[in-house]
Amino acid sequence: MFLKRKCKMDKINNWAEELEFLDGDDRLVHLIDLAKKPTTLPEEYQTRSNKIEGCMSQIWVAAFEEDGLVEVKYNSDAMITKGITHIVCDCFSGIPLSEAKTIEPSDLEPLGIKELLTAQRRNGLSNLIETIIQRVDKL
Repeated sequence: MFLKRKCKMDKINNWAEELEFLDGDDRLVHLIDLAKKPTTLPEEYQTRSNKIEGCMSQIWVAAFEEDGLVEVKYNSDAMITKGITHIVCDCFSGIPLSEAKTIEPSDLEPLGIKELLTAQRRNGLSNLIETIIQRVDKL
């Protein structure tokens, strides 16, 4: 099966375009819909070492490399958080490791997610992004 490789900005821009047409409440509903999809992180990886620190909700994230492509798997115990995590993890997943290693927090700003969050939850989003970047860098 042939899979088209996506570059980092394609993935980020696709999500930004999908989200830009939704107002605040519709974005939250969309995040909840995304959260209803099955999570990708097997239960055995939902450990303290894979937990994102500084989040109000529990989030677990692990990064893997297969055939030169990054896959970031996740789970969370809260619906909106899980939807946000789905988008952020997808921005890093399915792209070459060399590209994933170049993603910076500012690259994800066009998603417009932080504008939906309280200050404390924005800190959690920042911790999520920084943790994924660190884990991808270790691959």
